[in-house]
Amino acid sequence: MDVRGRSRGFVDAFKKEYGLGRENWAEQRRRVRDAQGLAENAPRIVEMVEAHPGIIRARENLGMADPKAEMVREDMGIGLEPKGHGRRAGQMLGAMAADLTQDTSRGFYWLLNALQATGAVGAELAYGSRRPDLFAVEPVLGPNGQKIRRGRMDDLAQNMKLIDEQKKPRRGIRITDDGDDQGAYYVRQKFDPGDVNSLLIPSGIAINTGLGLMSPFGGIPGYEAAVPSQDDKSKTDNVIAEVGAKYIMGRTGNLLPYEEFKKVRPDVSRAEYNAYKAFKYDKKGDMDISDGDIGLPTGALKFTTDGIHGPEVMMLGRGLPVTTGIIPYASSVAGSVIGVGAKRPIRGGLVGGLAGLAIGQVAGNLIEGERRRRNQAQNESYVEL
Repeated sequence: MDVRGRSRGFVDAFKKEYGLGRENWAEQRRRVRDAQGLAENAPRIVEMVEAHPGIIRARENLGMADPKAEMVREDMGIGLEPKGHGRRAGQMLGAMAADLTQDTSRGFYWLLNALQATGAVGAELAYGSRRPDLFAVEPVLGPNGQKIRRGRMDDLAQNMKLIDEQKKPRRGIRITDDGDDQGAYYVRQKFDPGDVNSLLIPSGIAINTGLGLMSPFGGIPGYEAAVPSQDDKSKTDNVIAEVGAKYIMGRTGNLLPYEEFKKVRPDVSRAEYNAYKAFKYDKKGDMDISDGDIGLPTGALKFTTDGIHGPEVMMLGRGLPVTTGIIPYASSVAGSVIGVGAKRPIRGGLVGGLAGLAIGQVAGNLIEGERRRRNQAQNESYVEL
């Protein structure tokens, strides 16, 4: 009888958990953030973690969950199963099975499988950690500094355009209750999500420039255009298609044949050119850094200390040089982090990020220019010998 009871408990909990969908967990996330006094928007990686059932259930079982979050899920009818009768085991396995069919965990890979996206996640976490209130809410205050209460102060709320004629909150306005016995009141996001996202502009420019995606009229020196012209593959006859291929698909042109490549990159010898092509297309795992190259199996993520662009990180075939990509990215993020500490964080973060971007690009290009000059001189000395 006890075995049958455990079996039924396990199956019931499994079926209940497996039946929950993405929208259930998204709604849970919104309610939890409301209970915590936070805005609905958050850094993208944080949003995914907050709505990931496997992570949530693991934290609950380990006693690491926020009590407010647990209470919200309990009120929604999706709380942690009680101990006994195999219900928690069934719930955990149900979450794992749902993960497989709903591609929840694979969403992390889809978020991070491009250098632009990975860079954006890092930037959001950096300035979000420096200024958490970018993702917070604040009470809407009336003429006398009082909170605008729902119900008895709805006329004032309508006059202040917090609610519409049907008494539904307008954009950016929410209703919350912090349990102060005075009733629910209106809150607003301290900063509009679109304004917060604009802080990603400097770091986005840094990465896209480093990847060679900011050249609308053709390829960067030594490369074909994404949509090459028949007459000159380094140029494009269709600027709209070129911009679309780079912006939407992240496409860059291939390396030009060496005879054409060396006209604009005389610092690169044929041997270096061939070695870089071998590195670029090598899909074998390589954990021996002694040769200057290292990479994961399938070539998903690789690094070279001495490619044709100097040290370079390569993800899924897209290369980001350290000098002209990572240095400007890091300095732009540092500028944004410093800037958001200002009284007006959006403006400060943008100004700081753009200043950091400019400094990083100048420094990176100077370093890369000197590297190329020395490499060209060295190659020419070999030819003379």
